[in-house]
Amino acid sequence: MVLAGFGLSGGGAAAVHRVEQRYAAQTMDRYTEDVSTAVTERVERYSDTLMDLAASIGAQPNLTAADFAASSSGLNWERLPGASGVAFAVPGTDSEVPGIQRYWRERGVPTLTLDPVGAGAEHAFVVFSRPFDGVAAVAGRDLAQAPEPAEALRVARDSGEFAVSRAYVLLKDRQLPPAQQQLSFTLVVPVHNHADGRFRGWVVMGLRGGDFLNETLLSHARGAVRVLLTEGGTGTGRVVASVSAGQEITDDPLNRRQVVTVGQRHWELALYPTDRLLNGADRRMAALTLGAGLVITLLLGALVAILAGARNRAMTQVDEATAALREDIERRQETEARLREREHELQRLAFHDPLTGLANRVLFYERVQHALLTHARERRTFAVLFVDLDGFKQVNDGLGHAAGDAVLREVAIRLRNCVRASDTVARFGGDEFAIMAEQLADPTDVQVTANRIVKALEQPFHVGEPPALISASVGVALSGAGDADAILKDADEAMYLAKTAGKNRFVLAE
Repeated sequence: MVLAGFGLSGGGAAAVHRVEQRYAAQTMDRYTEDVSTAVTERVERYSDTLMDLAASIGAQPNLTAADFAASSSGLNWERLPGASGVAFAVPGTDSEVPGIQRYWRERGVPTLTLDPVGAGAEHAFVVFSRPFDGVAAVAGRDLAQAPEPAEALRVARDSGEFAVSRAYVLLKDRQLPPAQQQLSFTLVVPVHNHADGRFRGWVVMGLRGGDFLNETLLSHARGAVRVLLTEGGTGTGRVVASVSAGQEITDDPLNRRQVVTVGQRHWELALYPTDRLLNGADRRMAALTLGAGLVITLLLGALVAILAGARNRAMTQVDEATAALREDIERRQETEARLREREHELQRLAFHDPLTGLANRVLFYERVQHALLTHARERRTFAVLFVDLDGFKQVNDGLGHAAGDAVLREVAIRLRNCVRASDTVARFGGDEFAIMAEQLADPTDVQVTANRIVKALEQPFHVGEPPALISASVGVALSGAGDADAILKDADEAMYLAKTAGKNRFVLAE
């Protein structure tokens, strides 16, 4: 019985040790997958956010500091952990510095002073910025003065895609004490003009490696593993940051390495088990099983009970791990839902006027192009009406801008009431509006609509004392020969003819 007990105890201990090793390996594999997925998804989230911001900037032909502030207003540290801030940078050479400086001063940065570094080189000047850490980027700073961001800017511009720089200390952090400096990355997205595809500059974001790793990975690692973020995927790259809440254990079979690709660059994640993971895996069970077997070799019933208890503990650990994984999945789904909601909001801001809620110039132009195709196939006619308010400046000067904004909102409501639900009403900016009336039964029907608009807008606007009085000059152009630009030009010229003829009327383009 003693020999049999030794054999059973040794065999049981070896079996438990193999189960523990396999369970610990599976746990490390799961942590490795969770951590690499978390890094990739978080960087993709940052990339999507920067691309949305770049699209919003590219849709504005006359970008100002106020436009940039509005487009980036929803971005902060809570939404983008580890990010130091976002900025808009523009390219330029030494000879272009005075012109660039003058241009952006006129667009909301009156104190802008460009600071080119390196004669004869191409520069990238910060003109607008939004800090997340309370330390604003220096307006006019040349990002190309450091080779790491300069390389990322060039890659993003040449490829037209999101790019990440090599690790370095951010320019704004180089004034900090060495103990507070972190290796960081610059995330870059090129900005192109929506109208003609011309390159305009870059949206850039500084990402501090230590803050990013702590905020992104600590919840996924849960203190069970130590995580190192290394630049490069060869195993010999520079360690950027690490996270660990437990005592690291040297156990080569359980060490894991995973290479992830972000922004056309490779990062390596190295994961090492800690005492928390090994204690959670119950690594001492083998020794306990062996000791108990030697003591109670004659009590086979007690040995069976011990094995059953070990199985139950293993099942409990599996259940706990499954519950934690399910929680991670639900949290990831919530994050994706918030990202989709933000994406829809950014798309609405890019194609609608924020004051009136009407379509803006970009969306109106796209719908005119679409109408040209659909109406040509069906041999139908549509019309474009340009509406310019007469006397609106006097309302602004006499009653104030708040009253002027109220008039513009009321104008939008009256215009909607004058047309069908299927027609498009847009605000081009200032006191200029445009309407597209589709599927006209008779081309002369648009004259009834135009007259209705003139009558509706000459009615008093009760936004102050006395009520505001304005009128409208309307130019009408019918679809026919010519593209969208020709139709819009005809409507615009007809509108000016209406103004010349005495205002408060409409004119049909010839």
